[in-house]
Amino acid sequence: MSDAAASTGPDVRDVRSIPDGVELAIALPDTLAYFQGHFPGRPVLPGVVQIDWAVSLADRYLGTAIGAARNFQVKFRSIIPPGGTITLVLRRAAGDRRLLFEFRRGEDVLSSGSVRLEDAA
Repeated sequence: MSDAAASTGPDVRDVRSIPDGVELAIALPDTLAYFQGHFPGRPVLPGVVQIDWAVSLADRYLGTAIGAARNFQVKFRSIIPPGGTITLVLRRAAGDRRLLFEFRRGEDVLSSGSVRLEDAA
């Protein structure tokens, strides 16, 4: 597949409402542009893409209007290779101005983090 035909956006297959958020099933095709060259012979989904997807999908499905993650924390626990489907859990922290996110494969947490929803005054 040519680079021009490679996908860059998340392939959301299912959306489920949960308390304070949503769970999104995201397919990870080998043709995803971010896997090409990162890393040769052992492709992984880059951390910056995971943060970008969490923010952009929270904007779309939760109306957070973050735009870009400026103040965030993230913990990468396991690599995310191409193939199969992962779950992205997005929640608004109760009583706090943060978005919480987790990328999961089954019960295994692959990465997790939080993003402030507004800058401190």
